[in-house]
Amino acid sequence: MELSRVLYIWSVLSIVLFECVSRGSSQDSAFELPVQLVGFPFIIMAVRVTNFIKKLSYALTPATYRARNRRELTLEQSVEPFDAQEVEKYIVGEFGARACVFERVCAHYAARAQTHPRPQLDWPDVFSQYKRSPDQAKEYYLLSVFLGDIVGSPQLCHHLGKRRSCDAMLLGGA
Repeated sequence: MELSRVLYIWSVLSIVLFECVSRGSSQDSAFELPVQLVGFPFIIMAVRVTNFIKKLSYALTPATYRARNRRELTLEQSVEPFDAQEVEKYIVGEFGARACVFERVCAHYAARAQTHPRPQLDWPDVFSQYKRSPDQAKEYYLLSVFLGDIVGSPQLCHHLGKRRSCDAMLLGGA
């Protein structure tokens, strides 16, 4: 932004200087060059160069590419952004009536998503836990991991864990 101000000041000063030079030289010569003929294209060029530099600096700033779709819960927000009943209906619709959520797994990845701006999943850990899960729990383990990582709400994980808890006795632990 600082560079755009410098370019703007430079363009104004050069226009003023050009106008002063053209007026001073017009008294000596018979040919008079209108200031608008040179001034307007120069202003247009200066504006385009300034806009290009603004866009270039915006594109080169790393903060531009941070995830904006994930909203962090603040202390002022007491209302949960996701309705646990609606999420439960969607899970049942997609995964069937036996669908469940591992509250501990979901809450772990949700807490990581809140503390880091865009955390990378620990894939070796995710896959080792996946392999250790019984066959009927593998799908629900991955559901819990991705639900926690993408939504990033430990409260939602807790509510879903109460409503749709994966019973460790039935699934053989996970």
